[in-house]
Amino acid sequence: MQGFSRRHPLINFIFFVLVLAGAMIAEHPAIVLTGLFFSVAAAIMLIGAETFARRLLFVLPLMFVTALINPLVSHSGQTVLFSFPSGNACTMESILYGVFAGVRLGTVLFWFFCWNAVITSDKFVYLFGRRFAALALTVSMALRFVPQFLKRFREVSDAQSCLHPGEKGLRHAGRVFSAVIQWALENALHTADAMKARGYGLPHRTSFSVYRFTAEDTACLLFMLLLGAGTLAGALAGGFDWSFYPQISGAGTAVTAGATACFGLLAALPLISEAKEVLQWRLSRSKT
Repeated sequence: MQGFSRRHPLINFIFFVLVLAGAMIAEHPAIVLTGLFFSVAAAIMLIGAETFARRLLFVLPLMFVTALINPLVSHSGQTVLFSFPSGNACTMESILYGVFAGVRLGTVLFWFFCWNAVITSDKFVYLFGRRFAALALTVSMALRFVPQFLKRFREVSDAQSCLHPGEKGLRHAGRVFSAVIQWALENALHTADAMKARGYGLPHRTSFSVYRFTAEDTACLLFMLLLGAGTLAGALAGGFDWSFYPQISGAGTAVTAGATACFGLLAALPLISEAKEVLQWRLSRSKT
């Protein structure tokens, strides 16, 4: 999804704030299912189907556990399906609430997969480095350090397995952990020396940026804000009113449909950008 990734960092950031807010706050099935569909589509295009399938093995159990916990702890609802050995009722409303809670959790995680692929460390520092320099640097280094740490851990583990083929268990883990920690500390010292040599933290220090807010970025920003305002207006007008307890009830009006369409177009923005890039590429190829 290079088209959307090439947008200005502010555009990327506002987009993820809007779609994550919709995924975490809205309870209406129309918004929940719309967000799930476009988050999955965007994640597959960003990180690839193979990587997405591997991460899905981690997300699906979380979604299942979330859906399972709610009927075990919540016994509200009018439609009783059966009773647990403890005597508590298992209701259809509590099951459906748990299912949708699991779907919302999965949607948030899928959007964060996209976030990690689009909001790189340099974009994060660009957005927050001037006002919150220490915080932006810390978060950026932490996001970069975790995958590096895991990669180095695997490399050292493979090397130790070659040096000590029969060694397993705590002894092997201790060797690997000790080597990786030494590498992490040494890398931290080199990073600190490099930052000091480049004058990080000095007053009146300027910063270089390759990002420019273009006319296309302005149009994209206005488009996002318009769609976000349409979604918010629909929510304030009661288009997303929904309740699972004591019985399932909610809105299903023209306002709901219009606001859902606005949110769907907003969530589809990365896919639209990619489709635009593909179309432009094919048109340029056809002219040559």
